[in-house]
Amino acid sequence: MSLSFLAPNFLWLLLGIPLVILLHFVRARKRRQDVSAIFLWRRARELANAQQRFAPSWLLLLQIVFVALASLALSQPNLSFRGPPDRVFVIDASASMAARDSDGVRIDKVKRQVETMLNQGGRVAMIRAGLDATIIQSLTSDRGDLRRALGSLVPSDRGADLERALELALALNPEGEVHLFTDQPPLPGRIVTYHLVAGDGQNLGISTFDIGIQQAYVAVVSNSPRPQQVTLEILHQGRPVAQTVLLVPAGGQANATFPLQSGSGIYEARLQAPDWDALELDNSAFAGSQDLRVVVDNLSVPLARALDAIPRLSWRVTSLAAGVTGADVRILTGADPGTLGPGSYLLFAAPSEEAEFFTVRDWDQSDPLLRFVDLRETVVGLDPSWQGSEDDDWEVLARTADLTPVLRRLDTSELHVVQAAFHPSQTDMVFRPAFPALITNILREFRGEDRLPLGSPLPAGSTRQGEEVERATVPGIYTVGNRGYSASLLSAVESRLPIAVEGGERAPENESVREAQRYQRSVALWLIVAALAALIAEWLLWSRARGGWVSRQ
Repeated sequence: MSLSFLAPNFLWLLLGIPLVILLHFVRARKRRQDVSAIFLWRRARELANAQQRFAPSWLLLLQIVFVALASLALSQPNLSFRGPPDRVFVIDASASMAARDSDGVRIDKVKRQVETMLNQGGRVAMIRAGLDATIIQSLTSDRGDLRRALGSLVPSDRGADLERALELALALNPEGEVHLFTDQPPLPGRIVTYHLVAGDGQNLGISTFDIGIQQAYVAVVSNSPRPQQVTLEILHQGRPVAQTVLLVPAGGQANATFPLQSGSGIYEARLQAPDWDALELDNSAFAGSQDLRVVVDNLSVPLARALDAIPRLSWRVTSLAAGVTGADVRILTGADPGTLGPGSYLLFAAPSEEAEFFTVRDWDQSDPLLRFVDLRETVVGLDPSWQGSEDDDWEVLARTADLTPVLRRLDTSELHVVQAAFHPSQTDMVFRPAFPALITNILREFRGEDRLPLGSPLPAGSTRQGEEVERATVPGIYTVGNRGYSASLLSAVESRLPIAVEGGERAPENESVREAQRYQRSVALWLIVAALAALIAEWLLWSRARGGWVSRQ
């Protein structure tokens, strides 16, 4: 059994009890007494000094009871016979929750609401709804753990998968209450308790930033009801290289294209946002990539031509390529995969004086490494000792008619290898478009995605500006492993902040809430009845005392 209050602020009225006592005390000190002779004044004064200055009475007691019962009734207490239900708080962690409204930052408003709800008792779990749904605190009644989980929330993600978060919440607590704290409109078909925190924030933000061949494209969106003028600049290595002034239509989008002298490296687009701008996360964005660094231990002319044709790639030849630090990819000849350290490798077989030549008959045309790579009737020379096979680790990409692998791949958490069973000098592939296409696909695969969605979780050891981080929470350059990634918001949906809608802030509650209410009894009505009874009794006593029916004690 537990007691809860729907309007606990009215409990402040209990502070009226000392005021009632004070008024009673003042009235008792100013009592009038009639005497028939002067000498009786002395006697009256002696009696007054002998008596207590403050004498409790039934009238005072009934007045105190009335104030106490009235304040309790106004606070709407509910008596539950099942105890506090388990609750799951799903908190939107998308970037728009970091927006600043006239009544405060949206995530701060959520935290204040959650703090108040934590005082109601019961077990609580918390789910972070961002790019994915994450349980940041399992069901617990430890308020310290819950407050630490709440304090760790940083809204930054490019979006929030609320559907997935609610499914996780219902799976975690199917019989309890689910509360969703968000600035998004209620989801259709989802019957949960909503706590909407959308406000009146107006915002300008970069929604698109792309680097092409010696040019940059930028789009800026606004949710302001009036056209806005804003300055946009492009920076390269921290130095401004282009600038323009955009006129963004009311609730619309403005675009700009900038010529660039070079397409390599990381560029930053930056808005000179006005003071009223509600969201800082979309005022800057990053695009471009660092050059892919390749070392080769044994260069052939076809390989050199293929490497020269790949943009944003720098390469050099060294006999110590296997041990060079700082290289993104190592191209080795005759290396044993079992001796390789962590990293990305393209391996070719050493030239064989006893090579036997075979025709490629089958290859995985759906694999990204073999996209636009036509190996039909390609002849390759294989050393008789070649024993390459397909097992749990290696994946065969191309094979001969007798199923001998000629191209295979190994992908683990630390090792990425593509191995060719032939040397470039012992295949006619180098005379076909297939060879440069294959080299380009392999190096593109090793380069990976240069961008990260804002809010992405990062593996251990990832850093930003030299500091280790667990998540990409602000726009910038992040180092993951030995590679740099740019993270930007770039979301028109998040930049066009949801605005508060007229109407209630809560959607219909779920069935578990209604089920819990069947075991609750409101005692407010009985408290009101008792308060009125105390008030009537006090009035009757006062009336009788004033009429002389009851002698004052």
